[in-house]
Amino acid sequence: MRRWGICIAVAATAMAVPLCAEGGQPQKDAGLPAGTVQPVPAPGETWTIGELTDRMTVPVQIDGKGPYPFIIDTGAERSVVSNELAATLGLDAGDRARLFDFTGASPVNTVKVPLLSAGSLSTADMQAPSLAAANLGAPGMLGIDALQGHRVVIDFDRKQITLAPAKKHPKGDILVGAEARLGQLIVTRAEFAGQPIAVIIDTGSWVSVGNKAMLALAKRKPRVLGPIAVRSVTGRTFNADYVAVSDLHVGDVRFDNVGLSFADVPPFERFGLKDKPALILGMSSLRMFRRVEIDFVNREIAFTLPRPKAELMNPCRGGMSACKRY
Repeated sequence: MRRWGICIAVAATAMAVPLCAEGGQPQKDAGLPAGTVQPVPAPGETWTIGELTDRMTVPVQIDGKGPYPFIIDTGAERSVVSNELAATLGLDAGDRARLFDFTGASPVNTVKVPLLSAGSLSTADMQAPSLAAANLGAPGMLGIDALQGHRVVIDFDRKQITLAPAKKHPKGDILVGAEARLGQLIVTRAEFAGQPIAVIIDTGSWVSVGNKAMLALAKRKPRVLGPIAVRSVTGRTFNADYVAVSDLHVGDVRFDNVGLSFADVPPFERFGLKDKPALILGMSSLRMFRRVEIDFVNREIAFTLPRPKAELMNPCRGGMSACKRY
């Protein structure tokens, strides 16, 4: 019987561990999804942020080919390549994997990537989960396997993103420390209704999702804004309650009357947070800041002043294909 090591991948808050090989090739779909192709900058340079389905993209090369617009996903433990791009590049099939996303487990293909590079970042000889571009919203996702050892600087005002070596401390108005779990940074200096919560920063997901343990901390019943349905990276959907909450603190920043989704989805259990109050903070919430800097080496996250005007109540702004209101 063949033996397997353990590895984990998260793509838009999805997680994967390898299974026994089941053979099979990635789906051979023709064409690439639309997106702006930018030249890959030299180390230390800054990209202009491209946007697909309201998430950020940066130019990525695979084995010297490209660049292709990949979504930056700080909630993804491994980078992901779409079926369509894998077929176009003729990437070989890797081991089968079981992927755990918002809706549970499902088997997926992986592909062998000789070299994935983005500016000064490079990862060689990797096996990346391969999923449909229609569900990813891009030709691929750049996960924290490629971001480790660096810092990610997201400037929403200037529409720029910088991937650079880590420095002594990230720069920002609010600096918070984080714990590392499975390669992911989890902010522990956060509170809801006066009680501590854990916060996962996930730039690959538009919707912010809290668990029911967090919702139970509310001192009064939150105002219900209605249910929503969110599509995961595997194309399946899950339902969540969308409510308005107040007295939410991330570091020294307080948020009131902010719309958040709540559902007990599998990622919380994977990070040991199933019964502990926790929040996955997606792009709909991160855009309330002017700038976010994530340092994977020093395990610190810096936030710069909340944006003065933000759409806090619309979880599906911008025609996002992966989210709909009932």
